[in-house]
Amino acid sequence: MVQGLIGSRMQSEQSSAVADGVLARLGSWDALARMPVDRIAHELKGVRFPNQSAKRVHNVLGAIVARKGKVDLTHLERCDTPTAIAWLESLPGVGRKIAAQVVNTSTLDRAALVLDTHHLRILARLGLIGPKDSTAKAYDGIMPLLPPSWDAATIDEHHQLMKALGRAICRPAKPLCPECPALSLCPTGQARTGPEETRT
Repeated sequence: MVQGLIGSRMQSEQSSAVADGVLARLGSWDALARMPVDRIAHELKGVRFPNQSAKRVHNVLGAIVARKGKVDLTHLERCDTPTAIAWLESLPGVGRKIAAQVVNTSTLDRAALVLDTHHLRILARLGLIGPKDSTAKAYDGIMPLLPPSWDAATIDEHHQLMKALGRAICRPAKPLCPECPALSLCPTGQARTGPEETRT
């Protein structure tokens, strides 16, 4: 969760490294929760927006402590996935992306699709979601389309592949549509390339 809260406009590997470093130095998330915002910002050196991230971390960890007495999410193990996501989204500043990330890539190991900006862009270009759909609306529309056999690891692999596709080929500007492996499925790419390139 902390990695998600501090990862705005950063590679996930970088924000994960910062979060891991904080935990290694402090020994627990409760220690971070007890710090004032300016101290948290100092601990988060290396993130793109340390002051903004510090406020988010302070608010979220504080809310968890207020509800549970400490930074502890183990009660989510007893919840079904929609209930766990709803509880996480009730925390200040936690949206569907972070909630799904916590549920999918933590020890909860649940089937929950993490949708970042790359993934949302690709889905919109494929015509599977609207271009202005929120992350929550996109999630609610796409999750039922995933094969029932996909477990948490498969869904996370799908997310990583979509993110890689968005970075390398289906870019925000000047996408490389002729090189895209999904061109035959993509009306946006077909409109950009024309019928001849789509057939190849």
